[in-house]
Amino acid sequence: MGLICWRPCYTESISNVEIITKSEPNTFIKTYNTPVGSLTEVFKHGIGYGQGIFGRDWDGVQARKKEFMVKEPKDYKVLKFILENLHYKPYYYPIEDQLKRLEGDGIVLTALPYEPLHRFLIEYVGWERFYTDLSKNLEVLEELSEILEKKYVEELLPIAADSPSEVILVGANIDSMLVNPPLFEKYYLPYYKKCAEILHAKGKMLDVHLDGRLKALAELVARSEVDIIEAFTPPPMGDLPINEALSLWKDKLIWINFPSTVSTLMGPRPQAVKDYLLEQLELMIPGERTILFASTENRVPEENIMAMSEVMEKATLPLSKEVIEKIRKST
Repeated sequence: MGLICWRPCYTESISNVEIITKSEPNTFIKTYNTPVGSLTEVFKHGIGYGQGIFGRDWDGVQARKKEFMVKEPKDYKVLKFILENLHYKPYYYPIEDQLKRLEGDGIVLTALPYEPLHRFLIEYVGWERFYTDLSKNLEVLEELSEILEKKYVEELLPIAADSPSEVILVGANIDSMLVNPPLFEKYYLPYYKKCAEILHAKGKMLDVHLDGRLKALAELVARSEVDIIEAFTPPPMGDLPINEALSLWKDKLIWINFPSTVSTLMGPRPQAVKDYLLEQLELMIPGERTILFASTENRVPEENIMAMSEVMEKATLPLSKEVIEKIRKST
């Protein structure tokens, strides 16, 4: 058992752009003024926004984007100027500080932004405009995505490779309903290859947050140079059982996310948690290349955490049906 902590390794700045922020009740407005025009994004948030983990509010909820920077095609000209003026600098203190605090009782990851094209989908454009422009303004999306990728490859990835973190998390939140196989193969796999080349040269592991429905992408993920599949979510929320994933991804470490529908959303239900966990352990036999984690940001009830611990403290490697049956009888 150990702790997994995320800490930044860089700072991002934008030169030649005036950024003006304005707060209203449960609303945060950010305006970017450039020599070629202005863009505005609007966030809806809850009480205590920005003071919780990862900039969340007190309920652990991230601010929701009510308005994206790009609202119509002409806005891409302004966004291009912003991207061309992005800059990155090393910022290793948070990692160094957390490593000292852990004293070997876990690992510290550093996280990088979303993949270039994915950042447009999630941060800059929003899904409605994004999928429209994939068919109507593909050349513009590709041009801006290449600008962003060049910034990452030349500035950001070398910073991450030289950081004290052994594991580098690259963007994602990938689900095959949002990123279909042709998109994943054309725009994501080549970027992962570039990431791997830079990170592996410095002995770092490439971690990607593939937490959605992955069955349609499974063969492509197998071809990728990703080392760690993070937050892999098995059924009932995901659509790929862990035994199938292990069989397909023979060279990858799989960090399994305990589905919220089992651990969180239904409240305290320790027996259901134990039963589900034992079922998953059977699918993991003999227990190689897997890590199970529960995210505290999702407010997992203490009773459910204790149920997980009661099962896992009795698990021994290599896992077998006999080991699991022994745990089942004793819990």
